[in-house]
Amino acid sequence: MQMELEGNTKYNEYEEKIRNHQTNGHNYEQDKLHQKKESDAQFLIAQNPLIMRNLLIIIDTTKSSKVSDFKPSRLAVALQFLPVKKHTIIHNQSFIEQFLEGNPLSQIGIAVAEEYKCKTILDFTSSCVNIKQYLSTIHSINEAGFSMAACLQTALHVFSSTQLHAQSSILFVTTSTYSDDKLDLNEWSEKCQSAAIQINMISFAGAIHQLIKITQATDGQYLCPINEFQFSQEIQKFISPQESKNHKMITQLVKIGFPQKFIVSQPTLCQCHLEIIYNFYKCPVCYSKVCSPPLLCPICSTWIVLPHQILRSDGYNTLGVFEIINDGLDHICQGCLEPTSVIHSTCERCKNFFCLDCDVLIHSKFKVCPGCA
Repeated sequence: MQMELEGNTKYNEYEEKIRNHQTNGHNYEQDKLHQKKESDAQFLIAQNPLIMRNLLIIIDTTKSSKVSDFKPSRLAVALQFLPVKKHTIIHNQSFIEQFLEGNPLSQIGIAVAEEYKCKTILDFTSSCVNIKQYLSTIHSINEAGFSMAACLQTALHVFSSTQLHAQSSILFVTTSTYSDDKLDLNEWSEKCQSAAIQINMISFAGAIHQLIKITQATDGQYLCPINEFQFSQEIQKFISPQESKNHKMITQLVKIGFPQKFIVSQPTLCQCHLEIIYNFYKCPVCYSKVCSPPLLCPICSTWIVLPHQILRSDGYNTLGVFEIINDGLDHICQGCLEPTSVIHSTCERCKNFFCLDCDVLIHSKFKVCPGCA
């Protein structure tokens, strides 16, 4: 809290100086300083020891998903911003790509709610290609209702085979105005709370009191976008790890293996999803063929990861927030090798200078200081 207050005070001082010297150049600097402030805030939030995350996305495909208050339909909007590229200030990536890039040791699973049931269509994986492929097969073809209890029952079954040291969270994309449950919803929500599963929800149908209580009980978020643009903004909030009081940190040794990649001309079968592949990784312990790390070997339970995924994970990140400098001197940016502007930043470890554009890019994407590396 003290670090946050000191950082805000520092930003406010420089913003006040900029307001006192309003010129065209200074207006540009103020915009860049605002971008840096947002980037640093997201960077500090992401400094979370929960470097392994398992996210289960449950998409509501019941009859309400065909409603056209969001154009062309509620389901179409959800599927548009999940797998398709989305232009942002910093990124030109979809939510799936940004999540896997920002959480290199994490995995995503896909499930659909249909006909008062919930069906898993993709087990946890870190392959963007597989996730997009399965998302493209989702359609609203049924006229039945939505059951929240059935979804939680399926989620508990899916998370029962995951690691205890990883954070488990659910992201519901719902289109229904109510939950028609044959099971006891309170019972299954309490089971999720006991299992430290965080429940988050984006609702196209407005606020539903009963579902809001479930998300609050698990330290999750309940968001209600009013248009397509707001949906694209709200879903970005789930990229960084969310704090959870219910999550119980399990300290234990994890057996890790660094696999070797193979490219073959003849088709082979992967052990993780039982699909035909031509590019695969081989477990260094049992030599099983798997799709794409990180994942748990289905044969010997070795956590298969690539070295750069560990280095890029936030838990091993030594990068700090760069300090803002306004000394009036000319410096060369260590990132782009171009002269810096009046206001720039510096790394406290290597003492190199960076322009505000490179500062934002380093903290949002690369997570490694070029000078320290």
